[in-house]
Amino acid sequence: MLASRNKNQPTDDNAFFPRWLRQIKYGWQNVFNDFRQHIIASLLTIIVIAISITLPTICYLLWKNANEAAHQWYPTPNLTVYLDKSLTPEQTTNLINNMKQFTEVEEINYLSRSDTLEEFKLWSGFSDALDLLDENPLPAVAIIIPKEEAKQTTILHALQTEVVKLNGVDDVRLDDSWFTRLTALTDMVKTIVWTISIFMIIAVSLVIGNSIRLAIFARRQTIIVMQLIGATEGFILRPFLYSGMFNGFISAVVALILSAIFIFQIETIILNVSSVFGTIFTIEGLSWEEALFIVLIATIIGWLSAFIATKKYLKMTHIA
Repeated sequence: MLASRNKNQPTDDNAFFPRWLRQIKYGWQNVFNDFRQHIIASLLTIIVIAISITLPTICYLLWKNANEAAHQWYPTPNLTVYLDKSLTPEQTTNLINNMKQFTEVEEINYLSRSDTLEEFKLWSGFSDALDLLDENPLPAVAIIIPKEEAKQTTILHALQTEVVKLNGVDDVRLDDSWFTRLTALTDMVKTIVWTISIFMIIAVSLVIGNSIRLAIFARRQTIIVMQLIGATEGFILRPFLYSGMFNGFISAVVALILSAIFIFQIETIILNVSSVFGTIFTIEGLSWEEALFIVLIATIIGWLSAFIATKKYLKMTHIA
């Protein structure tokens, strides 16, 4: 019975799953051993990659918070509809119902002529002068609040054109000049963030690829010996791929820490600035989903860069 177990033991050890686990363990041991042996160079590489990831991350945070501040301080403009003074209450109700039929309309706030007069007295400061008038000169007003998906300049202008055609509507105003400028500004910042992100992704790929290339040349003789004893290409590639993943992962974590430090440093400044505008605005950092996405993307970039660099330089040096 004991002899039978001894005969079966090599078979169990050479099964696919145990052999696969041993190869993974070997690959990660090579990564950590190489990191310890070249700790200064490895740390410098990680810092360079982390800074490259931090720059677009900070730009994204600035755009995210600026966009949030823009919507908080300057909400999307509504359409102000001025109704004909001669409309009866029944006609006014029918007109309001007709405006609610538009798919872009979320809600309509109606102000009667007496309501608009009271509003004007409250905000203008000419209440005594208005009391001298024999007739209320102000029309009734319907304020159209668009749906979230309709909060775009082109859609709002199209809705304005359709509403002004309704019978009983004198005029429709849409004060969107500031909204258009603000949208253009946030779009420009968004484009800059994407551009910087693309350049930083290229920089991260080049740094990881270069570090892998140097590791290949440093271990060239070892790789040749491994090939001579029958090591497969996947077995040779695995430590370099894990090294790229390791550099990408650790660099992303460091980048998240640097981004959090940046948010902490400027939060006090932002609070002082927002208090000048009479509001309280707090800086938002990365959510857990955003942080996980950055780590995942950096790890994937590290793996792809290591794979491309390893395949390329192994082929160029004729050791594959």
